[in-house]
Amino acid sequence: MDSYSLPYDAKGIDSDEFSLSFSQNRIVLIPKLAGCTSEEKDQEKHYTLSIRQDSGVIDIHETIVLPDRSKRYRTLFAIREEDFLSALQGVKAMVPELFSLFRPLRLGWLKHRHINIVLGSELGSDEEIAAITRKRKRKLVLDPKLYKDKVFALEYLEEIYDFADGNFSLWYRNSRIGIGFKRTDGDGRVHLSWIKLSDLLRFGYNWQEKVMNALQTASIPPDRYGDYRFLVLGH
Repeated sequence: MDSYSLPYDAKGIDSDEFSLSFSQNRIVLIPKLAGCTSEEKDQEKHYTLSIRQDSGVIDIHETIVLPDRSKRYRTLFAIREEDFLSALQGVKAMVPELFSLFRPLRLGWLKHRHINIVLGSELGSDEEIAAITRKRKRKLVLDPKLYKDKVFALEYLEEIYDFADGNFSLWYRNSRIGIGFKRTDGDGRVHLSWIKLSDLLRFGYNWQEKVMNALQTASIPPDRYGDYRFLVLGH
């Protein structure tokens, strides 16, 4: 998990809705308190994904810090690493299905349907992320002004060939309808393709259920949490 570093050597991501912190073999998610009840606001709550290399177990647990600063733990999910990898093998069909969603993209087709190309809104590289964020208290934070300045629609569709390879958005009137991809092969030929947003959302919804079912089937059942000292049923 520590082989990848965020831009600016940040150790997490901060937004209005949540905060994420990354450390070796651990990710911590802290939801923001907007919309919470007064009782919930009296408690600090966060969720931790741990990859315990010594035990070979991956687990997600909830931590609640009570007003007296005592902590209450509850394991939400746990799976042995070997079972996790096996479960993913069982859903490997999702990869070719995802690639089947890609369609060739022709500029004449876009013109005929009055579809615009918008650059800067699809973040596909560290450079693109770094261009619209700043580091604050060791976390990446979106800079709204930088994001607004970076996102723009092409006046002429052919201008896409003047920009570096990357991702872009396709808009019809005021609606984002797809994600486009520009890639240049070894012979210098430019290839444009796209995925329809509705197809991508449908794919995500269908496979989310399949992946969750596969992981749940392979997970450590709660009645066996006692075999691992760090797994807690909670109250």
